[in-house]
Order: sequence, then C-alpha cells, then structure tokens
Amino acid sequence: MPEPVKPTGQNLASELYKHLKKRAEDFDNKLDGSQGVGVRLIPSGQSVTFQVTALGYCDPSLIIFAGVTESGLEVQLMQHVSQLNFLLMAMPRPNPEEPKIPFGFIQ
Repeated sequence: MPEPVKPTGQNLASELYKHLKKRAEDFDNKLDGSQGVGVRLIPSGQSVTFQVTALGYCDPSLIIFAGVTESGLEVQLMQHVSQLNFLLMAMPRPNPEEPKIPFGFIQ
C-alpha cells in the first residue's frame, strides 16, 4: 500500500495557523495584565464568547481553538478553514491576580 501523501499548498490549516498565531500574539501583547485574548464566534446564528487558552491545527483544513467561556465551561472548537470568521477581543481574565500566561498554541 502506498504511503499517504502529505498535502502541500497555501490553503493548509498550518499556514492559516501561522497567521492567526502572529495576529493573536500581537493583540495579546497590547493587553494589560487584567485582560486576555477572547474570541467571539457566531456559528448558526448564536454568539459564543470564550477566553482562548490554546490554538492549534490539523492539516489539511481544521483550526482548533480551546478555552473557557465566561461561565467557566471548558470549550474546544474545531473549525474548517473555509468557515473561519471570528473576532479577537479583550476579555477580563478569570484570575488577574495570577501571572499572565503567554497566549498558548498547540499542534
């Protein structure tokens, strides 16, 4: 059986991940210690807002967001790169008295 071929090209999730990582890190660096990076998504007409704790990808086409909602629930969103549409926003950190953890990324 032939070995699977790893996809190549500019439309891979890994390429989008690099751009998202840079934008999110730049955004995070502008926030004060009481704020963290949040994301607001509007899938199926409902608004979902959560503090991002990790960002990753699965080539060829999935971007993965992990985080915590304002009510403290852990969430993980897997989004196809063709459907990615979100708003980076400043959110109050749940524990601002603890040291700010750098924006996290997973692969």
